[in-house]
Amino acid sequence: MESNDVEEEEFGFSRNYFLAKELRGSGKRSVRKLSDINLVDEQELREAYTNIEPKHEKEINDLMRSYKNSYSEWVFVLRSGFGLLMYGFGSKKALIEDFASTALADYSVVVINGYLQSVNLKQVAATLAELLWDQLKMQRKITLGNHSKNQQPFNTRSMDDLISFLDGPHLEEDECFVCLIVNNIDGPALRDSDTQQYLARIAACSHIRMIASIDHVNAPLWMPFNNLYTICRERFLVSSQITLNAHLTEFKDHELVKTRRNQDGEDCLYIPLTGEALEKLVQEISQ
Repeated sequence: MESNDVEEEEFGFSRNYFLAKELRGSGKRSVRKLSDINLVDEQELREAYTNIEPKHEKEINDLMRSYKNSYSEWVFVLRSGFGLLMYGFGSKKALIEDFASTALADYSVVVINGYLQSVNLKQVAATLAELLWDQLKMQRKITLGNHSKNQQPFNTRSMDDLISFLDGPHLEEDECFVCLIVNNIDGPALRDSDTQQYLARIAACSHIRMIASIDHVNAPLWMPFNNLYTICRERFLVSSQITLNAHLTEFKDHELVKTRRNQDGEDCLYIPLTGEALEKLVQEISQ
């Protein structure tokens, strides 16, 4: 009796499968066009959006409160000459804006939205230079005799000159700096290699403190395999790609490295260790 039930169930699955294929193939093609769709009024759409109840609101608020407790530590990191990079799932914009409006109220702050196509990096660098110049004048750390009023305007200077000014030895101490916030530093307008190089140079300037967020879903993948080979070759770790493949094979045999295939069919290499173990390993290697 049970075998008959199994056979009937399997027959039902098969019948439904072929019926679905038949109906899909015999369906008439729709003659509707995109222009036939009635567009929703923007105000109506905004009102509907405001009525949507946010999910996990309590958990998000608890997480935001825990981050706010670290604001003083983040400011100390910035004053020590380092930057901040926010990563993980979800938007970090609200967190960064709250940090800037509360903990960085006494500092000059410039904001870039990397998800916009209209980002002009040279204009941003000129704005940073103008803010730094205003700080230097207000603190009277330099005299107008060293920098004449008739100096070349910052917006007409080259990118290299602007970066040199931002990195210049204007002060004996590095207490005078401008904060640069970059929302979505890997956004479409900032992904090309030249822009990334300029962003890296600006972040390295002695009078700039960068706070940025990474939002691309593949950001944790770190780098393509070709880039890994290039770095290993530049550091004289391997002489050819065959040698690198041989090392990786040995690492995989000893389970030091594992392989996982992504949705595109490419192999992703990763180290099967916890974050704490990786940090300890990096510290031991750096010693």
